[in-house]
Order: sequence, then C-alpha cells, then structure tokens
Amino acid sequence: MHFEVEHVIRIPFDKYFETVLSEKFNLWVKNRLKVAERAIVRHEEVAGKIHRTLRVETDLSERARKWLKVNRLIIDENMVIDKATNSYTWEYIPNVGVKRFTASGTGRIAPSGEHVKRTIAGDITVRFAIIGSRIEKRLVEWAKNNMGKAGEMLEEYHRGLSPTPAANDPGPDFDIG
Repeated sequence: MHFEVEHVIRIPFDKYFETVLSEKFNLWVKNRLKVAERAIVRHEEVAGKIHRTLRVETDLSERARKWLKVNRLIIDENMVIDKATNSYTWEYIPNVGVKRFTASGTGRIAPSGEHVKRTIAGDITVRFAIIGSRIEKRLVEWAKNNMGKAGEMLEEYHRGLSPTPAANDPGPDFDIG
C-alpha cells in the first residue's frame, strides 16, 4: 500500500542532515523512546552518498514473543542519503517475517522559509491471507503518524540545543553534553 506524507520541521534547513546523522541525536532518541537498543551499525560514504544502517531493538510482550517466536523485534533501517540532491531512499528490514513484510520508499527535504519541508513516500506490503490488507492499512497509518512525530522530536531536540530555549520548554530529557 502506497503512502505519502509531507510536513514542516521547524529547524534550520542547513542543520537537518547534520542533526539527524549525529550520534548525539541517535542517543537522545534512544533514551526519549526508551527502546532496548538503537545503534548506528553502518555509516560510510560511497561514491558521494552516505550509506547508513540504524538498528532499533524493542523488547516484546509475552504475547508478541509467542506469536513472533523472538524475544526482541529488531528492525534495520537502511538508508542511502544523497546530500547533494537533499534526497534519500529508505527500507526497513525486520528480524522476523522478512518474506511477509516489506517497507521501503524515498524522502526529500527542501527549504520552507527558514525551516525544512520533508516529503516521504513509501510502500508497505504485508503478505498474510485474509488479514494482510487490514494490517497494511494500520501500518501505513502508523508510519504516517510516526514520521510526523519524528519531525516533532527533531524540533524538540534542536530546541534543547538552542542557547536560549523558551521559558516553558524543558528541552531534551537528559544531558546530551
């Protein structure tokens, strides 16, 4: 099932890739989301493009462990980032159900005034008899919602880096320095 989402992220355009690719931001997100593990397992430049794999591990409920037959859901997010064109490709590869689930797409950033407009398009496919299309629909809604939340978290992180945050802004949940 195809989806597209577009939103404005209120950080300076020229800081987008620097921020999202930083180890400090990755650690901040790991702690903010309280996931078991979130690690950059590959980050290298090849032919002018950044090849990056981010691995996220989440502990599962007992019910999910029984159904999936694993203790932890591990998802590798593979990206190829072309900073020259402000675009990237992405794909999620889980540690279970690889033949039954695919999620991949493209992203692009562009200036929106002094901020960033991010456009993400993707396709999610779930191959389960009878219920696959319902699961796809739910995953697409989840993906669209969470991509927007990811932009909000990026804004929150950036505000915490600003030298003069708003009086009512608590900034990041922990010291990143």
